Order: sequence, then C-alpha cells, then structure tokens
Amino acid sequence: MTTPIERIIIRHLSGSKANQIEQLPVGDSREFTIGRDPASKIAFDPVGDSVVSRKHALIRIMGEGDNISFKLSDAGSSNGTFLNGERVSGEVELLPEDTIELGAKGPKFTFDVQPRPANFAARTKVIGVSDTAATRVIKTAEVAASTAVNAAATGAGTAKGSSDDGAAPKKSGIGHETVQRLIGEERGKATRTMTGAIAAVVAFFVLGGAALYWAQHRELERRDAEDKLAQNETDERLSRIPDDVNSKIGMKPREIYDKFAKATVQIGMMWRLYDKQTGRPIQHKTVDYKGRRYPAYVQLPNNLGIVRWLTLEDDHITNLMVGGGGSGSGFVISEQGYILTNKHVAAGWQVGYGAEGGREGILYDYVVVTSGKKRKAKIKEPKIIDLYDSAYADVFHWVPESGGYIFKTDDPTTALAGNTPDPNSNNKASFVGRNEVLEVKFHGSRLGVNASLVRTSPDADAALMKIDSPQTLTKVEMAPNAAVEIGENITVLGYPAVSVENFVLRQTEERGRIRSQLEKITEATVTEGIVSKTASGVKSTEGGTFASDMGDVYQLSVVATGSGNSGGPVFNSSGKVIGLFTYSRNVGDTKATMAVPIKYGAELTQAQRE
Repeated sequence: MTTPIERIIIRHLSGSKANQIEQLPVGDSREFTIGRDPASKIAFDPVGDSVVSRKHALIRIMGEGDNISFKLSDAGSSNGTFLNGERVSGEVELLPEDTIELGAKGPKFTFDVQPRPANFAARTKVIGVSDTAATRVIKTAEVAASTAVNAAATGAGTAKGSSDDGAAPKKSGIGHETVQRLIGEERGKATRTMTGAIAAVVAFFVLGGAALYWAQHRELERRDAEDKLAQNETDERLSRIPDDVNSKIGMKPREIYDKFAKATVQIGMMWRLYDKQTGRPIQHKTVDYKGRRYPAYVQLPNNLGIVRWLTLEDDHITNLMVGGGGSGSGFVISEQGYILTNKHVAAGWQVGYGAEGGREGILYDYVVVTSGKKRKAKIKEPKIIDLYDSAYADVFHWVPESGGYIFKTDDPTTALAGNTPDPNSNNKASFVGRNEVLEVKFHGSRLGVNASLVRTSPDADAALMKIDSPQTLTKVEMAPNAAVEIGENITVLGYPAVSVENFVLRQTEERGRIRSQLEKITEATVTEGIVSKTASGVKSTEGGTFASDMGDVYQLSVVATGSGNSGGPVFNSSGKVIGLFTYSRNVGDTKATMAVPIKYGAELTQAQRE
C-alpha cells in the first residue's frame, strides 16, 4: 500500500490517557483496533477505562495514494461508539479533528493524520448568520403626489392675494395636466429609488456572503496552520526529550515483546554421556527390589563416598541412559547467529544431574575380607535411600562430566579392566557429553535450525551457541555493566512449558501425495515483574567472606513462568538484557525465580582477553 500519510495522531481528551498524544505509524497497516485488549493498536487501561470494551471499535484505511480515506465502525462494544456526539451505526467516514468517544461519557480523543493531504480536510464548521434589518421602502409616489397638490393649492392662493393688493394681471391656477406631469415625474423617481434599493440589498448579500466565505476560509487556514505549528512544536519537544527521561518512563512489556520476540528462540535438545576410552554410552544400573525397580548406588570402601552404579551394558533395556532432553529458551546477541542460553540447556552434562530416575534408590554396601593372599568382597544387605536427604548431597549433585566409576552389570565390587576404581588413588573413568539434538526455532517460524555449542561459562549457568543463517538476524542489546536495583521493573521473554499452545492444521503436497499435519505454532511468552533481591557469589570484604546459597543471581517476582523459559532474556525498562532467566525455587506454596547476570554471558563472546 502506498499512502502519503505517515502516522495517525491520537490526542486523548479524557480517560486514563487524558492529555497524552499517541503517534501510530501507518506503514503497511490497514486496520487500527481500539479497546482494552493489550493487543489493540490504541489500547486503554483495563481497570481505569472500564467503560471501554476489550474490542470496542475499529479504524480502517480505505483506498490508496490521493484517494485514501478512513472509516470508523463499532466492534460490537457494550456501550457504543460516538463520532462528534453521534452514535456510530455501521461504518462512517472519519475526518481529521473528528472526536471519538468510547461509550457515553467514556474516554474521548481526537483523530488526525500527518502529513495531512491537501484533499483530506477537516469538516467545515457551520457559523450562524444573524438576520439583517428589514429594508424600509418609502412610498415615494404617494408623498410626491400629495406634495404636488399642496403646491398647486398654495400657488393659487398666492396669486389671488397679489392681484388684490397690487392690481397685477390675474393669473390662472395650475391645471390638471401639470399635476399629472408632476405625479409622473415623482413616480419615475420612486421607481429609480426602489430599483437602487433592491440593487443595494442584493449587493449587500452578495458581498456579505463572499466576505463570510473568505472569512471562514481564512479561519480554517489559520486553524490548520496553528495545528501544524503545534504538531511541529510537539515533535520537536519529543525529539529533545533526554535519554534519562526515556529511561525513567521505560518500555512497556508489549513494546519489548513486539521488538524482541523475533530475537528470542526456543531450543530443543537431547544429550548423552559417553565413556571417553571406549566411546560407548554410559548406563545407570537399575535393580528389582521387592517388586519395584530402583536406580542403584554403591558405597565405596575407605570412606570414598557413594557413587552411582554406572555400567556400559544395558540389561535387557532395563538400565537408564545417562543423559537428558527437553526444551529451553535463548536469545540472539549478534546478527551472525550467536545465541546465549543456560548451560543446563545447551550442555546438560556440565551441571548437577540430580535425581534423574527417581528420588529413591537402592544402596549397595560391601566390605573387603582378606584371607591369606586372597581378598573377597562381601556385599551387605541393600537398603532404600532418599536422594533428597542431605546425607546424599554429593551423589545428588554429581556432575556427569566429572567422571565416575564403571562397574560390571552384575557386580558392584569389581570394575571392568582399565576402569578399576582404585580405593587408594580414587582414580575414575573419564566421561564426555555430546548433544544428539540441538535445534532452535524462531518466533512464528515452522522450521528448526541446527545449532552447535561454542563454549560454556566456568563460573555460572551460561552457554554460547551458534547457528548459520543466510539472513541478517534481529538481535537484543546487552547491558553487562548496568546497575540493577531492587524494585526495578523487568520483562522476561521465553517459551515456558506452562504456556497455552496454539496449533494449525496444514495440508502439504509432495510428489502428488497430500498430507495433513498438525503443527504447533512457535510463539514467545512475555511475563513481567520486579527485581526482588540481589545475591552475589563468594565475596571477601573486611567484614568477612560472603556467599549466597544460589550463587551470583537476581531474585525475581516473575512466577507465571517456569520450566522451558530457562535461558530466556530478562530485560530492564530500557529494553536491554540484564540477565538470563535460569532457576526457580519452591518452598511450600511460595515460588521465587532467579536470573544469572548477563555479564557471564557477555564474557563468553570474548575469545581474547582485553
């Protein structure tokens, strides 16, 4: 669509947005929705503007170029839509300076566009004209006739008196013809007077109408010039607003979503652990105990601790694969395809393995009995343990990449050749993790893109990934040096598993075969909150050494998200990333979430020391 109009100007007169001015870029948009729905182009406060319906009204752009026009219609609102005081029924024409009211006595605003085309003027304001005084018409003919008769009589009397006094010759009075002549002359004068009066009245109305028209025209031009001047002044003032004021106002969650959802990705992954020497996958032994299958653990002699019963064999597919899978979130930090996420998303073998396979397990303990030169292991009665018990914290927090002991599948006391756990040296086999699947999907995209792991942070739960993309990617801006304050507003983007999912049924045809596929739409989710608390890692001061039980993190009030959002960006009110959404903690019915500071992610982008 091509249009000379660049933006729509909304001047709020009443309601929660009173005295505010909104500038809506037109671009390729054809419709502008109005309502309390946060997705509306002209959105109102859901609480303060309760008269407004969620989907109240709609402004549509019709035509193109110089033939562009705007239409206003009610979208089935509860309280109706009013244009210049008249209730809207159907679709009506919308002109500059028109007043729109959402419900009787509801929020009111004026509509305008910039730049305003010459043929797109405001409605003409009708100015009332007072009645002119009635023109008086003098009965000239009758007055003239009366004057002539009186003059004739006066002349006759004068002539008689003179004859008596002065004996002058007697004169006769004015005759009938003279009187008729005088009356005709006076009637001609009256006719000319009447014609002149009518011409004067006509000239008055013609000149007055022309003057009124030009006065209205000049008034409209003056008002249009004043509006343009006021708008230019407003634009100039807005352009002069300093950055610190903008930062105090901040970006709304919807603005952050609209700008950075495309830079936020969903990550699908699956990894496995392998024995570095043999290249075979590691299995966690399970045993049948009293009719139930449990993961098995071994108590090493000489107080070497408790370890998982790991083996290279899978007994009839009953053992557990050491690995993991799932989904997380991440965000693009460079146009070349570098992506930041959590380490537990992109490299699960480098973090604590936890209670995979169940919180309960079977512990095997044994003692070594020496008889002469022979040594024999005697297994004690196995017992059930709870990995959530603090006594088993070491085995619970075992990091797969750190290695371990590999036992035979039928004997927890004798290790395989080359991987014997030596009680004296505590030597362990070396393990290596590998991503079998590491794929990202962008917001609104159907297709995934393969990714590769670049590096991970040794200090925090952060990892750097890379994808190859033929197009320049939308990226976020990081703020590794930003001061994060308790109570400041934050916005989180990501793909939590708890979010509602939308699907689309697609039909595809390939080589003459039609297939129907139900596909999930990849859509980012936005949540907002505040920074509730900050906690630093180990820090030594004159007062002592301080540390938190969660490391260097920001505690957030964002509790409407969770699993699947790990690795998503945490934005401040300036629209810059200050952290990676990482953990959640539950105590009873109370939940808190944590974010790793973005400085740990930014460090991964520096291959060389500065």
